Amino acid sequence: SGCTVQHNLINETPSQIVQGHNQVIHQYFDEKNTSGVLVIQTDKKINLYGNALSRANTEYVPASTFKMLNALIGLENQKTDINEIFKWKGEKRSFTAWEKDMTLGEAMKLSAVPVYQELARRIGLDLMQKEVKRIGFGNAEIGQQVDNFWLVGPLKVTPIQEVEFVSQLAHTQLPFSEKVQANVKNMLLLEESNGYKIFGKT
Repeated sequence: SGCTVQHNLINETPSQIVQGHNQVIHQYFDEKNTSGVLVIQTDKKINLYGNALSRANTEYVPASTFKMLNALIGLENQKTDINEIFKWKGEKRSFTAWEKDMTLGEAMKLSAVPVYQELARRIGLDLMQKEVKRIGFGNAEIGQQVDNFWLVGPLKVTPIQEVEFVSQLAHTQLPFSEKVQANVKNMLLLEESNGYKIFGKT
């Protein structure tokens, strides 16, 4: 296995990156006729598994995973709160599940793009650019349209950068208030049972 060190853009702490050789995980991707990488971080050690490990350092648009940072920025800058109901105005949306009133947390679980586009418009281009740059998220480039840069670019992030960002959120280490980070983490809770909790965002 190979080993490299990468500096985290968010807090400049180095992470040790290890290329793992787990044949079972490799086969999962092969069986589905697809290529991919599984990135797992424990403390400062990052393990890579799969049949296309180079993807771990390849930039992609963050798509709906940006909802985490969008929510953090919106709450920190008081553009919304966790109790606000974002009203559905009756327009046709991509999924019928999105066609209703929602809080930010409900919209996170349903990955409702229109709610987070509205939040982004409230944040505004200047503040959004300033905050994305302050956090050092991915290439930190948002372009000139505030409500779709995470879906079509120019914002891009590597899987390793994404995992490091989520790790810092999990440990309440991002440069946002502890309360805001706790509120966003609660939005990401998927399952809780027998003393464990699973958080996630597609």
